[in-house]
Amino acid sequence: MTLKQKIITGVLWNSVGNVARQALQIVSIVVMARFLSPDDFGVYAILMIFVTFMGIFADMGISQVIIHLDNPDQRMLSSIFYFNVIVGVALFASLYLLAWPIADFFNNQKIVPLLRIIGFSFIIGSFGLVQKALLEKKLHFKRIISVETTAQTIGVTAGILSAINGFGIYSLLISSLLSALLLSAGVWFGSHWRPSFMFAISDIRKIWSYSFHLTGFSIINYFARNADNFLIGKFLGSSILGVYSLAYKVMLYPLDNISRVIIRVLFPAFSQLKHDNMRFKNSYLKAIAFIALVTFPIMAGLLVVAEPLVMVVFGEKWQGLPVLLMILAPIGMVQSIVTTVGSIYTAKGTTGLMFKIGAVNAIVTVVSFIVGLPYGAEGVAEAYAMANILMLYPNLKIAWNQIGLGVLEGIGKLMPFLVSSVLMATAVHFQGAWLVFYGIKPLYSLFLQISTGMALYICLLFLFHRRLVWGLLGEISNKKISVKS
Repeated sequence: MTLKQKIITGVLWNSVGNVARQALQIVSIVVMARFLSPDDFGVYAILMIFVTFMGIFADMGISQVIIHLDNPDQRMLSSIFYFNVIVGVALFASLYLLAWPIADFFNNQKIVPLLRIIGFSFIIGSFGLVQKALLEKKLHFKRIISVETTAQTIGVTAGILSAINGFGIYSLLISSLLSALLLSAGVWFGSHWRPSFMFAISDIRKIWSYSFHLTGFSIINYFARNADNFLIGKFLGSSILGVYSLAYKVMLYPLDNISRVIIRVLFPAFSQLKHDNMRFKNSYLKAIAFIALVTFPIMAGLLVVAEPLVMVVFGEKWQGLPVLLMILAPIGMVQSIVTTVGSIYTAKGTTGLMFKIGAVNAIVTVVSFIVGLPYGAEGVAEAYAMANILMLYPNLKIAWNQIGLGVLEGIGKLMPFLVSSVLMATAVHFQGAWLVFYGIKPLYSLFLQISTGMALYICLLFLFHRRLVWGLLGEISNKKISVKS
Protein backbone atom coordinates (compact mmCIF):
# COMPACT_ATOMS: atom_id res chain seq x y z
CA MET A 1 0.00 0.00 0.00
CA THR A 2 1.39 3.43 -0.93
CA LEU A 3 1.86 6.25 1.58
CA LYS A 4 -1.06 8.11 0.02
CA GLN A 5 -3.36 5.11 0.44
CA LYS A 6 -2.19 4.54 4.00
CA ILE A 7 -3.00 8.16 4.89
CA ILE A 8 -6.49 8.00 3.42
CA THR A 9 -7.15 4.65 5.08
CA GLY A 10 -5.81 6.01 8.37
CA VAL A 11 -8.03 9.09 8.23
CA LEU A 12 -11.07 6.98 7.40
CA TRP A 13 -10.42 4.52 10.22
CA ASN A 14 -9.77 7.38 12.65
CA SER A 15 -13.04 8.97 11.53
CA VAL A 16 -14.94 5.75 12.19
CA GLY A 17 -13.23 5.36 15.55
CA ASN A 18 -13.89 9.01 16.31
CA VAL A 19 -17.63 8.64 15.74
CA ALA A 20 -17.70 5.60 18.02
CA ARG A 21 -15.61 7.27 20.73
CA GLN A 22 -17.59 10.48 20.57
CA ALA A 23 -20.86 8.61 20.93
CA LEU A 24 -19.45 6.68 23.89
CA GLN A 25 -18.18 9.87 25.55
CA ILE A 26 -21.50 11.62 25.11
CA VAL A 27 -23.42 8.66 26.52
CA SER A 28 -20.94 8.36 29.38
CA ILE A 29 -21.10 12.04 30.34
CA VAL A 30 -24.89 12.23 30.06
CA VAL A 31 -25.46 9.11 32.17
CA MET A 32 -22.75 9.98 34.69
CA ALA A 33 -24.15 13.50 35.04
CA ARG A 34 -27.51 11.97 35.98
CA PHE A 35 -26.13 9.59 38.62
CA LEU A 36 -23.14 11.56 39.92
CA SER A 37 -23.04 15.02 41.49
CA PRO A 38 -21.13 18.12 40.38
CA ASP A 39 -18.93 17.51 43.45
CA ASP A 40 -18.01 14.04 42.10
CA PHE A 41 -16.97 15.58 38.79
CA GLY A 42 -15.03 18.25 40.65
CA VAL A 43 -13.09 15.72 42.73
CA TYR A 44 -12.34 13.69 39.60
CA ALA A 45 -11.10 16.86 37.91
CA ILE A 46 -8.71 17.37 40.85
CA LEU A 47 -7.43 13.80 40.37
CA MET A 48 -6.87 14.49 36.70
CA ILE A 49 -4.75 17.55 37.49
CA PHE A 50 -2.07 15.28 38.95
CA VAL A 51 -2.63 12.25 36.73
CA THR A 52 -2.31 14.40 33.62
CA PHE A 53 0.82 16.10 34.92
CA MET A 54 2.54 12.84 35.80
CA GLY A 55 1.38 11.40 32.51
CA ILE A 56 3.75 13.82 30.80
CA PHE A 57 6.67 11.99 32.39
CA ALA A 58 5.12 8.61 31.60
CA ASP A 59 5.39 9.42 27.89
CA MET A 60 8.11 12.12 27.69
CA GLY A 61 7.53 12.44 23.96
CA ILE A 62 8.68 8.86 23.38
CA SER A 63 5.89 8.12 20.92
CA GLN A 64 6.84 11.14 18.80
CA VAL A 65 10.52 10.19 19.01
CA ILE A 66 9.85 6.68 17.70
CA ILE A 67 7.79 8.07 14.84
CA HIS A 68 10.31 10.82 14.07
CA LEU A 69 13.35 8.51 13.92
CA ASP A 70 13.98 6.91 10.54
CA ASN A 71 15.05 3.42 11.61
CA PRO A 72 15.21 2.80 15.38
CA ASP A 73 16.89 -0.57 16.01
CA GLN A 74 15.82 -3.37 18.36
CA ARG A 75 18.17 -2.35 21.15
CA MET A 76 16.95 1.24 21.16
CA LEU A 77 13.29 0.18 21.18
CA SER A 78 13.94 -2.31 23.98
CA SER A 79 15.81 0.34 25.98
CA ILE A 80 12.89 2.72 25.57
CA PHE A 81 10.43 0.01 26.62
CA TYR A 82 12.21 -0.85 29.88
CA PHE A 83 12.83 2.81 30.61
CA ASN A 84 9.08 3.46 30.28
CA VAL A 85 8.21 0.60 32.64
CA ILE A 86 10.64 1.90 35.27
CA VAL A 87 9.21 5.39 34.94
CA GLY A 88 5.64 4.02 35.20
CA VAL A 89 6.40 2.25 38.48
CA ALA A 90 8.17 5.34 39.85
CA LEU A 91 5.20 7.55 39.00
CA PHE A 92 2.78 5.17 40.69
CA ALA A 93 4.93 5.20 43.84
CA SER A 94 5.20 8.99 43.77
CA LEU A 95 1.45 9.49 43.49
CA TYR A 96 0.86 6.94 46.25
CA LEU A 97 3.13 8.86 48.63
CA LEU A 98 1.82 12.29 47.63
CA ALA A 99 -1.84 11.35 48.09
CA TRP A 100 -2.05 12.62 51.68
CA PRO A 101 -0.34 16.00 51.08
CA ILE A 102 -2.55 16.58 48.03
CA ALA A 103 -5.69 15.73 50.00
CA ASP A 104 -4.61 18.08 52.81
CA PHE A 105 -4.04 20.91 50.33
CA PHE A 106 -7.56 20.59 48.93
CA ASN A 107 -9.08 19.84 52.37
CA ASN A 108 -10.67 16.67 50.98
CA GLN A 109 -9.48 13.40 52.51
CA LYS A 110 -11.51 11.16 50.19
CA ILE A 111 -9.00 12.06 47.47
CA VAL A 112 -6.36 9.77 49.10
CA PRO A 113 -7.67 6.33 48.06
CA LEU A 114 -8.79 7.68 44.70
CA LEU A 115 -5.30 8.93 43.83
CA ARG A 116 -3.71 5.67 44.91
CA ILE A 117 -6.09 3.65 42.75
CA ILE A 118 -5.82 5.81 39.63
CA GLY A 119 -2.02 5.69 39.95
CA PHE A 120 -2.04 2.13 38.59
CA SER A 121 -2.76 3.66 35.16
CA PHE A 122 0.94 4.64 34.87
CA ILE A 123 2.14 1.05 35.23
CA ILE A 124 -0.58 -0.26 32.92
CA GLY A 125 0.14 2.28 30.19
CA SER A 126 3.91 1.76 30.19
CA PHE A 127 3.60 -1.75 28.76
CA GLY A 128 1.91 -0.66 25.54
CA LEU A 129 3.56 2.66 24.70
CA VAL A 130 6.25 1.42 22.30
CA GLN A 131 3.93 -1.02 20.52
CA LYS A 132 1.34 1.67 19.94
CA ALA A 133 3.95 4.13 18.62
CA LEU A 134 5.28 1.53 16.17
CA LEU A 135 1.78 0.82 14.87
CA GLU A 136 1.22 4.55 14.35
CA LYS A 137 4.61 4.90 12.65
CA LYS A 138 3.56 2.26 10.12
CA LEU A 139 0.11 3.91 9.80
CA HIS A 140 -1.66 0.74 10.97
CA PHE A 141 -4.61 2.74 12.24
CA LYS A 142 -7.22 0.06 11.51
CA ARG A 143 -5.63 -2.12 14.17
CA ILE A 144 -5.15 0.75 16.63
CA ILE A 145 -8.68 2.11 16.27
CA SER A 146 -10.21 -1.34 16.67
CA VAL A 147 -8.34 -1.82 19.94
CA GLU A 148 -9.05 1.69 21.24
CA THR A 149 -12.76 1.55 20.44
CA THR A 150 -13.17 -1.89 21.99
CA ALA A 151 -11.29 -0.85 25.12
CA GLN A 152 -13.29 2.34 25.53
CA THR A 153 -16.62 0.60 24.88
CA ILE A 154 -15.99 -1.96 27.60
CA GLY A 155 -14.59 0.67 29.97
CA VAL A 156 -17.49 3.09 29.50
CA THR A 157 -20.03 0.29 29.85
CA ALA A 158 -18.44 -0.84 33.10
CA GLY A 159 -18.38 2.76 34.35
CA ILE A 160 -22.03 3.35 33.54
CA LEU A 161 -23.12 0.10 35.20
CA SER A 162 -21.06 1.06 38.25
CA ALA A 163 -22.71 4.49 38.41
CA ILE A 164 -26.18 3.02 38.10
CA ASN A 165 -25.38 0.60 40.94
CA GLY A 166 -24.27 3.37 43.27
CA PHE A 167 -20.46 3.23 43.06
CA GLY A 168 -20.34 7.04 42.84
CA ILE A 169 -17.03 8.60 41.84
CA TYR A 170 -15.41 5.16 41.73
CA SER A 171 -17.40 4.60 38.54
CA LEU A 172 -15.14 7.09 36.78
CA LEU A 173 -12.03 5.27 38.04
CA ILE A 174 -13.36 1.87 36.95
CA SER A 175 -14.04 3.21 33.47
CA SER A 176 -10.61 4.83 33.16
CA LEU A 177 -8.50 1.94 34.49
CA LEU A 178 -10.34 -0.79 32.60
CA SER A 179 -10.03 1.15 29.33
CA ALA A 180 -6.28 1.63 29.94
CA LEU A 181 -5.75 -2.03 30.75
CA LEU A 182 -7.57 -3.27 27.68
CA LEU A 183 -5.79 -0.73 25.45
CA SER A 184 -2.32 -1.82 26.61
CA ALA A 185 -3.22 -5.50 26.24
CA GLY A 186 -4.70 -4.86 22.80
CA VAL A 187 -1.70 -3.03 21.32
CA TRP A 188 0.68 -5.57 22.90
CA PHE A 189 -1.01 -8.49 21.16
CA GLY A 190 -1.77 -6.43 18.05
CA SER A 191 1.90 -5.60 17.46
CA HIS A 192 4.52 -8.04 16.21
CA TRP A 193 7.28 -6.26 18.14
CA ARG A 194 8.48 -7.63 21.47
CA PRO A 195 11.24 -6.26 23.73
CA SER A 196 14.55 -8.09 23.88
CA PHE A 197 16.66 -8.45 27.01
CA MET A 198 18.78 -5.46 26.04
CA PHE A 199 19.16 -2.04 27.61
CA ALA A 200 21.62 0.74 26.85
CA ILE A 201 21.55 4.11 28.57
CA SER A 202 23.37 5.51 25.53
CA ASP A 203 20.23 4.92 23.45
CA ILE A 204 18.20 6.99 25.91
CA ARG A 205 20.80 9.77 25.69
CA LYS A 206 20.54 9.79 21.87
CA ILE A 207 16.88 10.74 21.95
CA TRP A 208 17.14 12.98 24.99
CA SER A 209 17.44 16.35 23.23
CA TYR A 210 14.30 15.83 21.14
CA SER A 211 12.46 14.26 24.08
CA PHE A 212 13.64 16.85 26.62
CA HIS A 213 12.28 19.85 24.69
CA LEU A 214 9.04 18.03 23.89
CA THR A 215 8.61 17.07 27.54
CA GLY A 216 9.39 20.64 28.59
CA PHE A 217 6.71 21.90 26.23
CA SER A 218 4.24 19.34 27.57
CA ILE A 219 4.94 20.44 31.15
CA ILE A 220 4.36 24.11 30.51
CA ASN A 221 1.36 23.29 28.32
CA TYR A 222 0.01 21.24 31.19
CA PHE A 223 0.24 24.20 33.56
CA ALA A 224 -1.39 26.42 30.98
CA ARG A 225 -4.30 24.00 30.55
CA ASN A 226 -4.74 22.93 34.17
CA ALA A 227 -4.01 26.03 36.23
CA ASP A 228 -7.69 26.96 35.92
CA ASN A 229 -8.78 23.62 37.45
CA PHE A 230 -6.19 23.99 40.20
CA LEU A 231 -7.22 27.54 41.10
CA ILE A 232 -10.96 26.92 40.90
CA GLY A 233 -10.67 23.69 42.91
CA LYS A 234 -8.62 25.41 45.61
CA PHE A 235 -10.40 28.76 45.93
CA LEU A 236 -13.93 28.25 44.56
CA GLY A 237 -14.65 24.64 45.56
CA SER A 238 -15.10 21.25 43.90
CA SER A 239 -18.78 21.80 42.98
CA ILE A 240 -17.99 24.90 40.91
CA LEU A 241 -15.01 23.07 39.45
CA GLY A 242 -17.32 20.21 38.46
CA VAL A 243 -19.48 22.56 36.38
CA TYR A 244 -16.46 24.29 34.85
CA SER A 245 -14.69 21.03 34.00
CA LEU A 246 -17.79 19.64 32.29
CA ALA A 247 -18.06 22.81 30.19
CA TYR A 248 -14.38 22.49 29.29
CA LYS A 249 -14.86 18.84 28.28
CA VAL A 250 -17.68 19.79 25.94
CA MET A 251 -15.51 22.54 24.43
CA LEU A 252 -12.70 20.04 23.85
CA TYR A 253 -14.83 17.63 21.81
CA PRO A 254 -13.89 19.11 18.42
CA LEU A 255 -10.20 19.11 19.40
CA ASP A 256 -10.16 15.56 20.71
CA ASN A 257 -12.45 14.07 18.11
CA ILE A 258 -11.59 15.96 14.93
CA SER A 259 -8.39 18.03 15.02
CA ARG A 260 -6.22 15.58 16.92
CA VAL A 261 -7.67 12.60 15.06
CA ILE A 262 -6.61 14.04 11.71
CA ILE A 263 -3.22 15.27 12.90
CA ARG A 264 -2.58 11.92 14.54
CA VAL A 265 -2.68 10.31 11.09
CA LEU A 266 -0.85 13.08 9.28
CA PHE A 267 2.04 13.46 11.76
CA PRO A 268 3.80 10.28 10.58
CA ALA A 269 3.29 11.45 7.00
CA PHE A 270 4.50 14.97 7.82
CA SER A 271 7.66 13.43 9.29
CA GLN A 272 8.36 11.92 5.88
CA LEU A 273 7.80 15.31 4.21
CA LYS A 274 9.90 17.38 6.62
CA HIS A 275 12.39 18.32 3.88
CA ASP A 276 9.74 19.27 1.26
CA ASN A 277 7.93 22.41 2.39
CA MET A 278 5.67 22.67 -0.65
CA ARG A 279 4.14 19.24 -0.19
CA PHE A 280 4.07 19.71 3.59
CA LYS A 281 2.25 23.03 3.23
CA ASN A 282 -0.33 21.71 0.76
CA SER A 283 -1.10 18.69 2.93
CA TYR A 284 -1.35 20.85 6.04
CA LEU A 285 -3.71 23.35 4.39
CA LYS A 286 -6.07 20.58 3.34
CA ALA A 287 -6.01 19.19 6.86
CA ILE A 288 -6.92 22.47 8.59
CA ALA A 289 -9.56 23.24 5.95
CA PHE A 290 -11.29 19.96 6.67
CA ILE A 291 -11.00 20.60 10.43
CA ALA A 292 -12.60 24.05 10.01
CA LEU A 293 -15.34 22.59 7.81
CA VAL A 294 -16.50 20.46 10.75
CA THR A 295 -15.43 22.21 13.97
CA PHE A 296 -16.41 25.80 13.16
CA PRO A 297 -20.16 25.12 12.77
CA ILE A 298 -20.17 22.80 15.82
CA MET A 299 -18.69 25.48 18.06
CA ALA A 300 -20.78 28.28 16.59
CA GLY A 301 -23.87 26.16 17.04
CA LEU A 302 -22.94 25.28 20.62
CA LEU A 303 -22.69 28.98 21.41
CA VAL A 304 -26.34 29.61 20.51
CA VAL A 305 -28.00 26.37 21.72
CA ALA A 306 -26.14 26.09 25.04
CA GLU A 307 -29.18 26.74 27.25
CA PRO A 308 -31.65 24.22 25.77
CA LEU A 309 -28.80 21.73 25.34
CA VAL A 310 -27.99 21.80 29.06
CA MET A 311 -31.65 21.64 30.11
CA VAL A 312 -32.36 18.64 27.88
CA VAL A 313 -29.11 16.68 28.21
CA PHE A 314 -27.76 17.40 31.69
CA GLY A 315 -30.70 18.62 33.76
CA GLU A 316 -31.48 21.55 36.04
CA LYS A 317 -28.69 20.92 38.57
CA TRP A 318 -26.18 22.16 35.96
CA GLN A 319 -27.61 25.69 35.81
CA GLY A 320 -24.22 27.41 35.62
CA LEU A 321 -23.16 25.39 32.60
CA PRO A 322 -24.81 27.31 29.68
CA VAL A 323 -22.94 30.58 30.29
CA LEU A 324 -19.60 28.78 30.49
CA LEU A 325 -20.32 26.91 27.26
CA MET A 326 -21.11 30.21 25.53
CA ILE A 327 -17.77 31.66 26.65
CA LEU A 328 -15.70 28.58 25.84
CA ALA A 329 -17.26 27.74 22.46
CA PRO A 330 -15.29 30.37 20.48
CA ILE A 331 -12.11 29.14 22.19
CA GLY A 332 -12.83 25.66 20.88
CA MET A 333 -13.05 27.10 17.37
CA VAL A 334 -9.66 28.82 17.70
CA GLN A 335 -7.94 25.87 19.35
CA SER A 336 -9.17 23.39 16.77
CA ILE A 337 -6.71 25.10 14.39
CA VAL A 338 -3.97 26.19 16.81
CA THR A 339 -3.59 22.68 18.21
CA THR A 340 -2.44 21.46 14.78
CA VAL A 341 0.77 23.50 14.84
CA GLY A 342 2.40 21.00 17.18
CA SER A 343 2.62 18.54 14.29
CA ILE A 344 4.79 21.05 12.40
CA TYR A 345 7.30 21.40 15.26
CA THR A 346 7.51 17.65 15.91
CA ALA A 347 7.77 16.71 12.23
CA LYS A 348 10.44 19.35 11.61
CA GLY A 349 12.30 18.43 14.79
CA THR A 350 12.13 22.02 16.08
CA THR A 351 10.96 21.04 19.55
CA GLY A 352 13.29 23.63 21.11
CA LEU A 353 11.36 26.42 19.37
CA MET A 354 8.13 24.69 20.36
CA PHE A 355 9.26 24.81 24.00
CA LYS A 356 9.97 28.56 23.85
CA ILE A 357 6.63 29.59 22.34
CA GLY A 358 4.92 27.19 24.72
CA ALA A 359 6.54 28.94 27.67
CA VAL A 360 5.16 32.30 26.54
CA ASN A 361 1.72 30.74 26.04
CA ALA A 362 1.83 29.27 29.54
CA ILE A 363 2.71 32.57 31.18
CA VAL A 364 -0.03 34.48 29.37
CA THR A 365 -2.61 31.79 30.10
CA VAL A 366 -1.83 31.36 33.80
CA VAL A 367 -1.80 35.13 34.33
CA SER A 368 -5.22 35.30 32.66
CA PHE A 369 -6.59 32.67 35.05
CA ILE A 370 -5.30 34.58 38.06
CA VAL A 371 -6.81 37.82 36.77
CA GLY A 372 -10.18 36.16 36.13
CA LEU A 373 -10.37 34.16 39.40
CA PRO A 374 -11.92 36.93 41.58
CA TYR A 375 -14.86 36.98 39.17
CA GLY A 376 -15.64 33.28 39.56
CA ALA A 377 -15.61 30.49 36.99
CA GLU A 378 -17.09 32.82 34.35
CA GLY A 379 -14.29 35.31 34.93
CA VAL A 380 -11.68 32.57 34.50
CA ALA A 381 -13.31 31.45 31.23
CA GLU A 382 -13.52 35.01 29.89
CA ALA A 383 -9.89 35.72 30.75
CA TYR A 384 -8.87 32.45 29.06
CA ALA A 385 -10.71 33.53 25.92
CA MET A 386 -8.80 36.82 25.86
CA ALA A 387 -5.47 34.99 26.29
CA ASN A 388 -6.27 32.78 23.30
CA ILE A 389 -7.04 35.80 21.13
CA LEU A 390 -3.86 37.56 22.25
CA MET A 391 -1.63 34.60 21.38
CA LEU A 392 -3.36 33.53 18.17
CA TYR A 393 -1.15 35.46 15.72
CA PRO A 394 2.26 34.56 17.23
CA ASN A 395 1.24 30.90 17.57
CA LEU A 396 0.32 30.68 13.90
CA LYS A 397 3.12 32.94 12.62
CA ILE A 398 6.03 31.09 14.24
CA ALA A 399 4.78 27.62 13.33
CA TRP A 400 3.51 28.34 9.82
CA ASN A 401 6.74 30.15 8.84
CA GLN A 402 8.53 26.80 9.02
CA ILE A 403 6.55 25.44 6.07
CA GLY A 404 6.36 28.69 4.09
CA LEU A 405 2.74 29.40 5.01
CA GLY A 406 1.72 33.01 5.70
CA VAL A 407 -0.83 33.78 8.41
CA LEU A 408 -3.11 35.69 6.03
CA GLU A 409 -2.88 32.90 3.47
CA GLY A 410 -3.76 30.26 6.05
CA ILE A 411 -6.61 32.21 7.60
CA GLY A 412 -7.90 33.02 4.13
CA LYS A 413 -8.37 29.30 3.52
CA LEU A 414 -10.53 29.11 6.64
CA MET A 415 -12.68 32.22 6.12
CA PRO A 416 -15.45 30.54 4.06
CA PHE A 417 -16.15 28.15 6.91
CA LEU A 418 -15.93 30.89 9.56
CA VAL A 419 -18.30 33.26 7.74
CA SER A 420 -20.79 30.49 6.98
CA SER A 421 -20.71 29.35 10.61
CA VAL A 422 -21.29 32.87 11.96
CA LEU A 423 -24.22 33.46 9.58
CA MET A 424 -25.71 30.10 10.52
CA ALA A 425 -25.33 30.76 14.26
CA THR A 426 -26.91 34.21 13.93
CA ALA A 427 -29.98 32.79 12.22
CA VAL A 428 -30.28 29.96 14.77
CA HIS A 429 -30.00 32.47 17.64
CA PHE A 430 -32.98 34.47 16.39
CA GLN A 431 -34.88 31.26 15.75
CA GLY A 432 -34.23 30.24 19.37
CA ALA A 433 -35.51 33.59 20.67
CA TRP A 434 -38.67 33.14 18.59
CA LEU A 435 -39.19 29.60 19.93
CA VAL A 436 -38.81 30.79 23.53
CA PHE A 437 -41.29 33.62 22.90
CA TYR A 438 -43.90 31.10 21.78
CA GLY A 439 -43.22 28.79 24.71
CA ILE A 440 -41.73 25.87 22.81
CA LYS A 441 -40.31 23.21 25.14
CA PRO A 442 -36.49 22.97 25.34
CA LEU A 443 -36.40 19.47 23.77
CA TYR A 444 -38.32 20.56 20.67
CA SER A 445 -36.47 23.86 20.54
CA LEU A 446 -33.10 22.09 20.60
CA PHE A 447 -34.12 19.69 17.85
CA LEU A 448 -35.44 22.49 15.62
CA GLN A 449 -32.37 24.68 16.14
CA ILE A 450 -29.89 21.89 15.42
CA SER A 451 -31.81 20.81 12.32
CA THR A 452 -32.03 24.39 11.06
CA GLY A 453 -28.35 25.02 11.74
CA MET A 454 -27.17 21.93 9.87
CA ALA A 455 -29.37 22.63 6.87
CA LEU A 456 -28.48 26.32 6.73
CA TYR A 457 -24.72 25.71 7.04
CA ILE A 458 -24.76 23.20 4.19
CA CYS A 459 -26.84 25.54 2.03
CA LEU A 460 -24.51 28.49 2.68
CA LEU A 461 -21.43 26.47 1.78
CA PHE A 462 -22.87 25.11 -1.43
CA LEU A 463 -24.42 28.44 -2.36
CA PHE A 464 -21.26 30.55 -1.99
CA HIS A 465 -18.37 28.07 -1.81
CA ARG A 466 -19.53 25.10 -3.85
CA ARG A 467 -16.26 24.66 -5.74
CA LEU A 468 -14.17 24.81 -2.55
CA VAL A 469 -16.30 22.22 -0.72
CA TRP A 470 -16.49 19.83 -3.67
CA GLY A 471 -12.75 20.14 -4.13
CA LEU A 472 -12.06 19.39 -0.47
CA LEU A 473 -14.44 16.43 -0.36
CA GLY A 474 -13.06 15.23 -3.67
CA GLU A 475 -9.58 15.09 -2.19
CA ILE A 476 -10.89 12.68 0.40
CA SER A 477 -13.23 10.54 -1.67
CA ASN A 478 -10.89 10.27 -4.68
CA LYS A 479 -7.77 9.88 -2.49
CA LYS A 480 -6.04 12.83 -4.17
CA ILE A 481 -4.18 14.00 -1.12
CA SER A 482 -0.97 15.83 -1.94
CA VAL A 483 1.36 13.31 -0.32
CA LYS A 484 2.93 11.11 -2.91
CA SER A 485 4.17 7.61 -2.32
